[in-house]
Amino acid sequence: MSAEIISSLAADMLLILLPALYILSEKKKLPVALNALGFKKILPKALAKKTILLFAGLLAASVILVTVLSLLGISDLQNVQSSVAEMRLFPLFLCLVATRVVGEEVFFRGFLVQKIGLLGSTLVFALFHALYFSVAEIAGAFVLGLILAKTFQLNKNLYPNIIAHFAYNAAAIILFY
Repeated sequence: MSAEIISSLAADMLLILLPALYILSEKKKLPVALNALGFKKILPKALAKKTILLFAGLLAASVILVTVLSLLGISDLQNVQSSVAEMRLFPLFLCLVATRVVGEEVFFRGFLVQKIGLLGSTLVFALFHALYFSVAEIAGAFVLGLILAKTFQLNKNLYPNIIAHFAYNAAAIILFY
């Protein structure tokens, strides 16, 4: 495993551990800390409905955003595509996508939305995606991050976000290939 992959996994784990440690430092037990981050029980039917609606919303927003960016002549997703192309092994791809999605949802939605609000957490999420050096990626992260943050505010639950975000990222990566 390359040093880049190991550092990426370590960064993803920090996105999960930092909020958990912060909440635990408030002397809360682990179940209470997880609940505070948005890991709450949800009935399977409600989970499926909320996840499908969120995934459909992410796809619709993505199509609209790509159309608008194309009309504006902004098409610089090749930087993102080159990063994705480096993940050649499927188990590794799955691990990176899964840990990244869980980390992002825990940190940006479960933690930051509650600490700095909808717009603040969305701005930080978009800036986090500046590492791809793509204007389209930053704009997409802002719009989709706003949808994910608002959905988390409404549901108070990370499970629909995690599943829909994972499905969206997997679909986007498959389309890149």
